[in-house]
Amino acid sequence: MSQCKLSTVVGIGMSTVDYLFIVPDLPAFGKSVRATEYLRQPGGPVSTALVALARLGVSTSFVGKVGDDLDGQFIKEEFDAEGVDTSQLEVELGKLSRTTLVLIDQETGERCFTTRLPTCSSMDLNDSNREKIALAKILHLDDADPVSIQAAKWAKAADVCVVFDGTWYKESLPDLLEFVDVAIVSDVLVQKWMPDMSPEIVVQRLYDFGVKIAVVTLGNQGCIAKCDQETLVFSAFPVDVIDTTGAGDAFHGGFIYGMLQGWNLKRTIQFASAVAAINCCSLGGRSGLPTLETAERFLEEFA
Repeated sequence: MSQCKLSTVVGIGMSTVDYLFIVPDLPAFGKSVRATEYLRQPGGPVSTALVALARLGVSTSFVGKVGDDLDGQFIKEEFDAEGVDTSQLEVELGKLSRTTLVLIDQETGERCFTTRLPTCSSMDLNDSNREKIALAKILHLDDADPVSIQAAKWAKAADVCVVFDGTWYKESLPDLLEFVDVAIVSDVLVQKWMPDMSPEIVVQRLYDFGVKIAVVTLGNQGCIAKCDQETLVFSAFPVDVIDTTGAGDAFHGGFIYGMLQGWNLKRTIQFASAVAAINCCSLGGRSGLPTLETAERFLEEFA
């Protein structure tokens, strides 16, 4: 009998530790700027989406690699504290984990980033990872690298739904999209992949690759989605933004939750938008991730 722990959603992607500072102005060389708030918190697109799902009551698991430094330890501890299964999170000895300096504009909540890349070796998937994926309902990915493409192939072979968070663009994207069921891409990826193309054209192009649901997120402008030959436009909820870090990741978590409930596209996106909006009202990508009760109460207030 298999000893693999069942998880409804398995995620493979980037994990990092964010060092977040809210500042009134961007610093420059030779200039000092005083931060009004500071927070150290793990992040990453798939990583944060899994935490969002865990808070909503969904069993999740992260497959990945970190170093054995204090940041890697912090990443694992925070996953464990949130109830995300880390049985397939590999800790590599003598290596550094990914860290990111995030400066947040005090007025708008917009961000800029400086990243120290990890020194870990590339991850190799194994039979245990394949079993974990095959036993899940959804595989969530945030990259089009060889590991993600292999995982997506395994998922499709096991009839597991593949959801892709398209935060950044890679030339291998078309190779991944062949195995993706739901593609939710950012306007940042769109500008790299299809510059000057309208979101309506982009969702159609994604649809042409064979995805069942295509979404382009547009920040505070909402999103555009296509499903069953119908293109829909959705607005974002108006909230007092503190920090937009993790907004897209929270959206993905909320979207996957709606999929698991069997909701239609409109209800799923409304819920995902609510989860993202609530998260923007706190510093950090995970601080404001809501429980199901909080998200439902938020939607009732805007009904």
